[in-house]
Amino acid sequence: MGMRISEILGLRWRSVDLVAGMVKVDERFYRGEVGEPKSERARRTLPLGLLTEYYRQHKPAGASPESFVFEKEDGEPGDDRSILRNVIRPAAKRLGFYFEGFGWHSFRRQNITVLQEEGATAFEAMAQAGHSRPSMTGEYTIVGLGRREQAVW
Repeated sequence: MGMRISEILGLRWRSVDLVAGMVKVDERFYRGEVGEPKSERARRTLPLGLLTEYYRQHKPAGASPESFVFEKEDGEPGDDRSILRNVIRPAAKRLGFYFEGFGWHSFRRQNITVLQEEGATAFEAMAQAGHSRPSMTGEYTIVGLGRREQAVW
């Protein structure tokens, strides 16, 4: 989907349209603070695609529109550093794909790259990621050797 971890943690059920299969990015949760998205360009509506059904199944019965989609038992969003340290990095190490610098941006870069490998233009990937400049999307794009080989044929 191209969301930042702060946008995922700040996502509330009022911003998820399960009929249309869309998510409205209008808030973020960063290091204990709920606030505005990172930039005006970061305010965007994203298609859920295949994740729509997952969100339908994940939504608790009677969830309040103000409830966070991904919340701890106390109703608050998790801490991005704690999730990365205690869940994501250990799982990556067990699966054998951990590397120095592995973190949330690794997933974001991969998502932006795959979008383009599957046919999205750089401008479509930019809109999906909420970037304000194509050059920023370029910095997130991983151009592998196989893709470069295809470009010359």
